[in-house]
Amino acid sequence: MAPLLLIVAWNRPDLWDLWRRWFVAVEDVQVVLDQRREERRQRGEAHEPDRRRVERRRQPGLKDELLSTGFAITRP
Repeated sequence: MAPLLLIVAWNRPDLWDLWRRWFVAVEDVQVVLDQRREERRQRGEAHEPDRRRVERRRQPGLKDELLSTGFAITRP
């Protein structure tokens, strides 16, 4: 089985504890608590235009999934 990463929203430590205990014996699943609290850039701040040509996050919908369900499953 390919390894999986289960990311739990920072404000849902109850889910993190549940999933961590559930998958404790499954070596192909890693359960982590999301460390991001908010976007680093705040709207309205003056900054140089973004020079990146492509989105760096592999799964842009991951944030929405964390907000709606409290966790997201992805590949590391």
